[in-house]
Amino acid sequence: MDKTVLKFGGSNLRRRSDLSTILEVIRMYNEPLVIVVSALNGVTNSLINAVKNIRTLDVDGFLSHLYSTYHDFLGEEFTPLKERVYQIRNMLIGTQLIGEVPDFVHDYVVSHGERCSSLLLTEYLNKMGLNFEEALPEQFGLVTDGKFNGASVDLTISERNLKGYFKEDRNYVVPGFYGMYENKVTILGRGGSDYSATCIAYCIDAKRVDLYKDVSGFMTSDPKIVPGVKSVEKLNYDEAAELSYFGAKILHHAAVDPVRKKKIPLYVYNIYSFTSLENPDTIISSDAFVTESIVKSISFTDDVAIIQFKGSNVGRVPGILGFIASTLGNEGVNIKSVVTAQTSINVLISSHDVERCQRITSQMKIAEVEDICYKTGISLIAAVGDGILKRHGVAARIFSAVSKQCVNVEMISAGASDVTTYFIVNSEDREKALKAIHEEFFGGDVFERH
Repeated sequence: MDKTVLKFGGSNLRRRSDLSTILEVIRMYNEPLVIVVSALNGVTNSLINAVKNIRTLDVDGFLSHLYSTYHDFLGEEFTPLKERVYQIRNMLIGTQLIGEVPDFVHDYVVSHGERCSSLLLTEYLNKMGLNFEEALPEQFGLVTDGKFNGASVDLTISERNLKGYFKEDRNYVVPGFYGMYENKVTILGRGGSDYSATCIAYCIDAKRVDLYKDVSGFMTSDPKIVPGVKSVEKLNYDEAAELSYFGAKILHHAAVDPVRKKKIPLYVYNIYSFTSLENPDTIISSDAFVTESIVKSISFTDDVAIIQFKGSNVGRVPGILGFIASTLGNEGVNIKSVVTAQTSINVLISSHDVERCQRITSQMKIAEVEDICYKTGISLIAAVGDGILKRHGVAARIFSAVSKQCVNVEMISAGASDVTTYFIVNSEDREKALKAIHEEFFGGDVFERH
């Protein structure tokens, strides 16, 4: 289809005036559109808190306040929107009665902000003289693998469904963040509307995906930590995927894969400094290129911990790593990475999974493992750029810069990806390490000199 997929996130929906900004952007397009929309800013957090505090929640008071948020945004009474908001009332009351929140209820309620936003935006755009219709994932069949609170889209089934639903010459507004499995809502994880947009683009063979944010695309590092960062104008799919996986919050970690499969370009715009469609802040495509500095961006995540399985021969005894991985995987634990040595197998996990993993590993019986210990309070820093493993001296520059700031590197890994080198430091040293690498590769005096 000759369609473009646009995505507007919650950061683009903070106040009523943002609707007119979105309208101005949409009017610049001359082809049929599919617009994927997130919940209004703050609404998803309100829904999550409502679910967490379900036993004491004033259901009618909560829904009244939620509707007033949408009413104020639209600026007038809109009965279908009020009815949409109150669709979760019986579910919330029923959940209160049983005193616990089933997974399917959690995902349905938490995704409700997107369904309300899609109806609001459809009404607004049509009122402004455009011609859009709302399309819900439960209508067009965006099918997932059924995993609650972090589902993946089944692209094969969904492609067949979407191509049979979407019409070539029509415009649609779609709620992001969730799909369906056996008539139950399954959310795609925080930031999942990016993933919704790229999955829809894959399924309808869109010509491009345009993501509108409140920041100027991918940056050379986190601007909240490192001064003097710059926008990264171009990334290939691997680079964007690695940056997202290792903590860059601008893009959902799974969003690149669908567009990579069909080589659909991805454009990122800052809606608040937007000038024209010809000037995106970052372009993500299949084009591979090596910059003079090699490193294009430095990302980090604090959501990491290490499980160390220690023993004199654990690294070379067949089957140990497989047993560890399958045991953790069967319990739903995602392994971020593994680094092995003769005397240690180091498994990187989310810091949120530490307590669960401690219970799991306490039951493990592995003869060769003499001790199991956990490292927390650490950060993973990733330097990303095409050619990083091929150009001599890049790694030396990274670790020399870090060493000059007296930062101890606890673990290093390279080779798992052709475009990434990552390492582990204590969280208290994370800021110094980021600034040191950024100064080395992008210049600027980011440290106070005495």
